[in-house]
Amino acid sequence: MKVSRLKEIIREEYYNVINEAFADPEIRKLDKMSGMDRGYRSFWTKFANTHDIAWDKLPAGTMNKVTNPNQAKRGLAFWVVNGRKDNPYSQYQYINSIGYEGRDSVIAVTLNNKIQYSAGQGVGPKGSARHQSAYDAIGLGKRGTLQVKKLAELADEIYVMDFESFRGGTKALKAKRAELKLGKDTFKDARAWKRANMERYRDILNARVGTRDNVDSMVAKIVKLANEAVAEGMAVIKVGRYDELVTHINGNEVAMKDVTSAMSRALRSYGEYIRQDNAAEREKEDGYGSYNQKASKETAGYIKQILKAFETGKGVDRY
Repeated sequence: MKVSRLKEIIREEYYNVINEAFADPEIRKLDKMSGMDRGYRSFWTKFANTHDIAWDKLPAGTMNKVTNPNQAKRGLAFWVVNGRKDNPYSQYQYINSIGYEGRDSVIAVTLNNKIQYSAGQGVGPKGSARHQSAYDAIGLGKRGTLQVKKLAELADEIYVMDFESFRGGTKALKAKRAELKLGKDTFKDARAWKRANMERYRDILNARVGTRDNVDSMVAKIVKLANEAVAEGMAVIKVGRYDELVTHINGNEVAMKDVTSAMSRALRSYGEYIRQDNAAEREKEDGYGSYNQKASKETAGYIKQILKAFETGKGVDRY
């Protein structure tokens, strides 16, 4: 085997490994299509350089197939042709087709309805770099096709990503992440919040007297699920419909402020439960009524409701 061919195989395998880092299956599929250069010319690398996107951290569902070209007017859109087909806009005498037999190809990429071109180590619209031509367009870059209305006629499939929801490098989102209030305090990272939660949980545990029911295990689960949700939300910044930072619990999108609020309420209720349960034990020893015993059961029921919301990812905003 020739050394050049061996290097080519190694290079292909290297990029196959990189490709597996994409959690979203649609992004993995797009990466393998014709028109998506790899290596230092990779669209993913250049787009990340320009817009600060961590492609390997984006979850499944980031990229979605749409049927209406109007849905591609906002966001990052990939215009795909299946196989080889006639190209009525060809400007070459003997080449009147676009795409490749038996393969899918990205014919162009648009961002907010503007066709994207290579611009040095980044990407941008026409005019964002010197000496740009059709050759520099992301995708197949066929002259005569690089207009959005023509792409709408040629494309068999369109994939769209609302990339603004996932941008991690803009000043606004960095400021929003830095100012995020987790519970009653402000922390700049998920680790600090987790550490504070665990300390609060241990302090409450230390106040326990004797053997109790499974309330402590329910709270431990809430702490674990809340910490995981905040860690995900801080690692991959996404803004929801009301311009709030969001995360996911059990596949459901939840506002980060609702996660942290419910978490704080669970810990406050847990502390209250411990005090009530301890008081109930003293009442029992002194021969008094069962007021605190009843109150502790009600508080335990409230904690159980919060746990159910965390386990299902539904109703967290009610606490």
